[in-house]
Amino acid sequence: MKLNKWILAGTALTGAFAAHSALAQSTGTQAVEEVTEVVVSGQRNRSLEGLAVVQTVTKTRSSIDEQFIDKQLPGVAGLDAINLLPGVNFTSNDATGMSGGDITLRGFDAQRVSLTLDGMPVNDTGNYQIYTTQLPDSDLFSRVDVNLGTTDVDSPTAAASGGTLSYLTKKPLKEMGGQVKLGFGSYNYQREFVRFDTGEFGPFGTTSYLSASYNRTDKFKGPGNLERKQVNGKVYQPLGDNGDFVSAAFLYMESRNHFIRRNSLAQIQQDTINDYDETAGAGPGFNSNYYGYSINPTDTGNVRIQFKKHLTDNLTFTFDPSFQYTLANGGGTTTINEVTGQIGTAGVANPINRELTGVDINGDGRLSTSVRTYSPSNTKTRRFMVTSSLIWRINDNSVVRAAYSYDRGSHRQTGAYSLLNATGSITDEFSSERGNASPVLDKFGNNVQKRNRHSFAELSQFAINYTGTFFDNSLKFDIGLRAPKLTRDLNNYCYQMNTFTAYCSTNPTAAADARAAAGATAAIQAPVSFTKEYDKVLPNLGVSYKINNNQSIYASYAETLSAPRTDDLYDSKIPNLVPEHGKTVDLGYRYSAAKVSANVAVWHTDFAHRIERAYDDVEQISTSTDIGDVTMQGFNAEVGFRPVEGLNIYASTSYTDSEIADNVKTSATAVQLTAGKKLNKYPKFAHAVRVNYETGNWDFGVQGKYTGDRYSTLLNTEIAPAYTVWDANVSYSFGNFGPMKDTQLQLNVKNLFDERYAGAISPSDVFAANVGFNYQLGAPTTAVLTLNTKF
Repeated sequence: MKLNKWILAGTALTGAFAAHSALAQSTGTQAVEEVTEVVVSGQRNRSLEGLAVVQTVTKTRSSIDEQFIDKQLPGVAGLDAINLLPGVNFTSNDATGMSGGDITLRGFDAQRVSLTLDGMPVNDTGNYQIYTTQLPDSDLFSRVDVNLGTTDVDSPTAAASGGTLSYLTKKPLKEMGGQVKLGFGSYNYQREFVRFDTGEFGPFGTTSYLSASYNRTDKFKGPGNLERKQVNGKVYQPLGDNGDFVSAAFLYMESRNHFIRRNSLAQIQQDTINDYDETAGAGPGFNSNYYGYSINPTDTGNVRIQFKKHLTDNLTFTFDPSFQYTLANGGGTTTINEVTGQIGTAGVANPINRELTGVDINGDGRLSTSVRTYSPSNTKTRRFMVTSSLIWRINDNSVVRAAYSYDRGSHRQTGAYSLLNATGSITDEFSSERGNASPVLDKFGNNVQKRNRHSFAELSQFAINYTGTFFDNSLKFDIGLRAPKLTRDLNNYCYQMNTFTAYCSTNPTAAADARAAAGATAAIQAPVSFTKEYDKVLPNLGVSYKINNNQSIYASYAETLSAPRTDDLYDSKIPNLVPEHGKTVDLGYRYSAAKVSANVAVWHTDFAHRIERAYDDVEQISTSTDIGDVTMQGFNAEVGFRPVEGLNIYASTSYTDSEIADNVKTSATAVQLTAGKKLNKYPKFAHAVRVNYETGNWDFGVQGKYTGDRYSTLLNTEIAPAYTVWDANVSYSFGNFGPMKDTQLQLNVKNLFDERYAGAISPSDVFAANVGFNYQLGAPTTAVLTLNTKF
């Protein structure tokens, strides 16, 4: 079929509806919405080819489901798959998603957005960052819900200023069977995915599945590769015929990636890309630009349990406990001068250079002026969580829920140095963390390290919510309060510089010597232990009115909290950082008919005490700075249309604006002229479109995303230009071949027209004139062919 030429614009069209269950981020929220959505609309949520999902909640929410997800590039397309939704902007560091990326939601960055997996919080407990590579294979996702600017009332988070991303995994199948996916493509891409379902077994109809996958690809530029191994499983047990159940899911994943080197904006625009070297060079100094030192190893696993049980006909209890483990770092090396004890080439005085003077650290029988050592910053996290709800259905028109969440994360941050081997290679990706590498020792036999800290983040949250419907179910009210209390216990065990130039020692004499040598501006911090607590009662209000069977309007008001992060508290010159606090108002209109679905919303956010990392040119360190108040506003829309059978069209648009209220003082003498400036990293305009056509055994899809100009820093002096990226997918279903069922061949092409653009922006100083070498080059055209069969 010949497709018309579509121009990305601010309206949206979409296609065929399909039956859909109303899932949300926790079992408690799911249970409430299953009741209230059926009451109000008389039906469950529907979708259009997995997009433009019909919503009945009293807030701005967009969703995708497995119909759409399964047509995207298989594997690690977790956040890339939601990039077409309004208000969302995701920039992947590579076409496959294996090296992560950066997301903004209505202008809020990843550290201010909550991500949950089957109700389990995934954001880092220390800095709230989202690491997209730690999500399961996208083949296992059933649905993703995106709350824009608000949370659900039981959202277990102290950081969701910009909204929530809720990922739900599929249930096991009721019939025994298996699935195999084999993929290969550009840059030596290869993927194997296997899933086996037991079907119903035992006297109670238990079901389960186990899946395993292997992904590998070369980097699209420079030496190195991306590799990921993953195992997932789930057991599901229904408890009667009223929707009660208990399930247990697990994930274990190992990722071994080489970084894709960042570049300056000028390099990307002029095609003069800077890259890593293929060889380590000669020792003992070796080559700092060797690609083997720029790695991102991750071991992560979790267990997620969900439980729902009717205690009486009108009283339901839900209980979602979980556990997570992560060990990860970002690689890196440091040189040590065995003659002077100096660490690094900058000559910065630090607490431990006195302890290394005259030490033959690599044992070669001589003192060298440059010995390269492996010096990653390891972070080990162990996290226990539970979210529970008691739901009382008073009558057909009123539901009350009381919820409690508890989340305790142990965040161990170490930076032990270890020796490279004779060829300059790394012995163990995690340095001496696991005892597999030779540690670097000082003259007292202590392990040389750049940090040694242990923090505990404990979130305790109560919430209550009332949902009521009136006037023959035309009017719906949601009135809720959540009261999070976050306690951070922080322990820094050594004398050190600030976090980002962190060389530490337990020797007070060495620290005093270093301070004297560096002069009055030295920022040597002594070992310290302290506790910080943050709490606030946050209202979450919404109302919707059903005008007729096709139209409804809604309004919502929500307050959000983002408590200071671990590094904010360790390093800040502000003794009592105030939590970020947001107030968001949404007004929306929805239209839903047999062939058309639309949603339009306007919104406004007042955001107070925004925290940013800023460089103090007097003390020559980066610290956390309160930049004050920011106002944000905009609109977003998505519309779906099915003009003829088999043809589905979707489009979305968003406008996001911001304004910083005041200038910011970043040191005793420096004032940054930020008053009236915009926030950085997000596009003011973004538009998306997708056209999908199914005929016979063929399925064709093409989608495009326009991302507008983005400022790189808060001074708004450098702009990353707008760009448009088109993707395509085509598949053919062969049907059954002997034991093979539903066999399908699918081709996915990312960046169809090879657009060259600057992707993710990572400023080291938000007040600089430009961000320097901190842009990711967008991935070029990448094609992947996947054979998918079942048995």
